[in-house]
Order: sequence, then C-alpha cells, then structure tokens
Amino acid sequence: MTSTTTPFSSTTHILVFEYLTAGGLYREPIPASLAQEAVLMRDAMLDAMSRVAGVGILSAHDARLPMPIYMSHCHVLQDGDAPWQVWASLIAEADLVWLVAPESAGALSQLTELVEMSGKALLTSTAAAVKIASSKWRTYEQLRLAGLPMVATTRVPDHSQARNGWVTKPDDGVSCDDVHYFNDADSLERWLTQGPTASHIIQPYIEGKAASFTMLCRDGQAWLLTCNQQLIHVDQKSIQYRGGIVNGLMEHWAGFDQIAQQVAAAIPGLFGYVGVDLIVGDDGRLHVLEVNPRLTTSFAGLEAAIAYNPARLLLDLFYNEDFKLPSGLQRNRIEINLND
Repeated sequence: MTSTTTPFSSTTHILVFEYLTAGGLYREPIPASLAQEAVLMRDAMLDAMSRVAGVGILSAHDARLPMPIYMSHCHVLQDGDAPWQVWASLIAEADLVWLVAPESAGALSQLTELVEMSGKALLTSTAAAVKIASSKWRTYEQLRLAGLPMVATTRVPDHSQARNGWVTKPDDGVSCDDVHYFNDADSLERWLTQGPTASHIIQPYIEGKAASFTMLCRDGQAWLLTCNQQLIHVDQKSIQYRGGIVNGLMEHWAGFDQIAQQVAAAIPGLFGYVGVDLIVGDDGRLHVLEVNPRLTTSFAGLEAAIAYNPARLLLDLFYNEDFKLPSGLQRNRIEINLND
C-alpha cells in the first residue's frame, strides 16, 4: 500500500472504540470535563476513518452522550447490557480494532489483552508496551535505563531535587486527574500522612513550558508528527489541563524528534499514535514525564495540523512494510481549548 491507495478489495470492518463514550462509565456519573475530551477524540477518530474507502466502522455508544455519526453499525447500550460483553461481541465482528482508553484501573491494558486474545489485529500498542507505559514508575525506570532525560520520579519525596515544590500523581493516572501540587515540604508531608501514597508517584515541579508531542511508532521506530504546548493551570493545590496548541513548540522539533526515537527504541511494542509528555525547562533543557501508549486529546487537531487524514496514515503504517511519511505534511499551529 502507498499513502494514496487503499489496501481493501472488499469492506474491512474496523472497531473505532473510545472507552468513555462506549460505556466505560455506564453505571457511573460522567464528569463533564472527561465527557468533553472523550467526545472530541471519538468524533475525530470516526470522522477520519469514515473518509477511508473500503472501511465499515463499528462502534458502541453510551446514550447519555451525543450520538456519534460516521459509522456503519453502532450498538447503543441498553439498560440490561454488560458493556464488556458488548465490546467483546464487537471485537469479534471486527477485522481491525482502533481503541483508546485510560490507563487508570487497568482499562487500557485489559482491553488490549481482550483484543489480543481474540486474535484480531490492533491499530494500537501491544499489551506488553501498554503495561510499561500505563505505569509512570515503570516508564521512568525503563526510559532512565535507556538514557533519556527523565524527571526524577520517586515514591518518597527527595527534598534536594525540589527547589520549586513537588507534584504527586497516580501511578496509572491520565491527564491531570488527582494530580496535586505542593509548594512547601510541610504541606507535602501532611498529604503523605493522609493520601494514597502507595498508588502515587512524586516528582519535583520544574519551571518551564508543559509540552507534549505526537508520533507514530512501529517496531522500535518513530515518526514525529507534531510538537505541542499544553495549556496547564497551576494553583496552590492542583494542576489542571485546559487543552493545548498543536505545533505550539515547533522550535523544539529536533530535540523532540531525538526523544521520540529513543522512546520508541526503549519500548518497541509501541504502535500507532503515541503521545509523550515533557517539560521544556526555562533553561531550554527537555525533561520527559510520561508516555501515553494511545492517541491523546491533541489528536482532535492533528488533521488540521498536518493537512492529511490521520486514519489513512495509521492504516498505511499498519499495511505498508516500507512505511514513510507522505511528502508535504504541514506543521500548522492549531489550538484546542477545553472547558470554554
């Protein structure tokens, strides 16, 4: 396959699966902030895949959220449905599975394992890679040993490392959920006596720009697509994610590309769209925070940023052994604002 043709001689059924909109919180309240990001990602995935010839799209839907479009078959969850059974049935119907789910509570790992056990092909990372990247602690150890410039990560505070305070995060957390900022040792120590320390990691707060990049990965190789600035609000107790500027940090392309290659080589099971979060320090140094073994919110702006259908790019990566990025991909600056 090349970047301008389709590999399908007949309809190929692809399950486009976004965890929350597919019923991941089916019998629980859905926080408005999570719903906004989830619908944004789901709709971007469906829109992109719907414009690939020869594809039939399967999906599942929690009726409390806006109804998706651009699919051939959508299972709307009913009162008596068990979501995991519905998902397993859809996986059985699909030829390929493109999924996104949170790392928290093992959701992404369990879904990846479910697909692998079914024998169906994934358009996302392997279960082994997901297990590493779903843990901030395991990611830190893996990438530190590979020589990447990691933010110092501990289970107990290292006071010598934190000149500007500390950040605590769930080891398997996503976005800024349950992320806390402490600007003095006393407040951190009080939290440590009350908080779920066994499930959290501690990092020094580094002054600089919150950043991320989007890349494609396969077999230990990486193809950098965008260099993003994250819109983060820090107050006296918490850190909040408010969106980002896709390609907002283009001046760091060379440095981000080097890290992309190192991350892909260190976790060779990464596949498809992968995000890496990092800090660009005030001194210009890059500090890696974590790896997201899945697409992230910035995907909603990816097509506008590169001026190319990201679903076609993903399928080209999957089918084409001699994959190369198409010539002429653009590097447009696209802003994504949440909670407006």
